[in-house]
Amino acid sequence: MVKKKISTALSATLIISMLAAGVIVAIQGTTTLEVAKTAGDKKVEVIKGIENN
Repeated sequence: MVKKKISTALSATLIISMLAAGVIVAIQGTTTLEVAKTAGDKKVEVIKGIENN
């Protein structure tokens, strides 16, 4: 009985944190995507630089 209450509380906490993360991602969505894109581009440049050397 106690274990079930704990697991329910944990799953509720997990859902709430996931929702909060979702909201934060939605707010920062465009900037996060742009940062990821520029980071990806830089990574590609670094790899190309290594290949050229």
